[in-house]
Amino acid sequence: MAWGGSGWYGDTLADALGTAQIGIDLDLDTAKLALYDNTITPDFNASNPAYSTSGEISGTGYTAAGAVVGTATLVAASGFLTWDGDNVSWTSSTLTGVRGGQIHADYLSPKRLIIGIDFGTAYQTNDGTLLVAWHANGIGRWDYIP
Repeated sequence: MAWGGSGWYGDTLADALGTAQIGIDLDLDTAKLALYDNTITPDFNASNPAYSTSGEISGTGYTAAGAVVGTATLVAASGFLTWDGDNVSWTSSTLTGVRGGQIHADYLSPKRLIIGIDFGTAYQTNDGTLLVAWHANGIGRWDYIP
C-alpha cells in the first residue's frame, strides 16, 4: 500500500452537494490536516470516507487528528473555484516518514475526509518544524469553465 497521488474524496463532495447535505463548510476554520506515513492508500472513491488513525504519524509535537487549517476561504473567480487556507506547521517536532496528509471535517461525526495530499516523498523533523505550505493556487480547486 502507498500513496499514489492527491485528490478530492468524491463521496464527501457528492454528499455535501447532493440530497444528503452533510454540511461540509469549506469556509469554516475547523477542518484539520492529519499527517500519514506511506502505509495507507487513499481511496478517493470510498463510500463515506472518514478520518482514521490507521497509518497516522505519531511523534513529539504532533497531536492525533492533526492541526487546524485556519483562515479557510472558498472563492469563485476566473473560472476556478478555489479552496485555500493558512499553511500548517508543527514546530519543535520530531516526526519520521511523513508522506502525506488528509484534511477532514473535524466538526462532523464521523469526521469526513475532504482531500488527500500526497507529498511525493517522506519527510522528517528532528526537534524542528514541519511546514505544509499550500500551492499558490490554494489547497485545491475546480475548473468550472470547460
